[in-house]
Amino acid sequence: MQNQLEEIKKEVTKRIRLEFEKKFQGNKRQFAKKAGCDEKTIRLLLDFGQGMTLNLLFKLAFALDISASDLIKDLSLIEE
Repeated sequence: MQNQLEEIKKEVTKRIRLEFEKKFQGNKRQFAKKAGCDEKTIRLLLDFGQGMTLNLLFKLAFALDISASDLIKDLSLIEE
């Protein structure tokens, strides 16, 4: 299960990164400001060094002008 959770974390981060690149052209400071979090948090997240809380997921989705459900769409744990 832990491996599956890591893969889901990577996929969600990848989706955030793609939207971030489109909307903020790589400007982490602007993204952090719009999301209401620290630029270091954004940097760590996008470098796959940090997980995220549900609160942060919603803040990032808001900053990206998408719903949090779009970021996690079609992701699920498969019973082993």
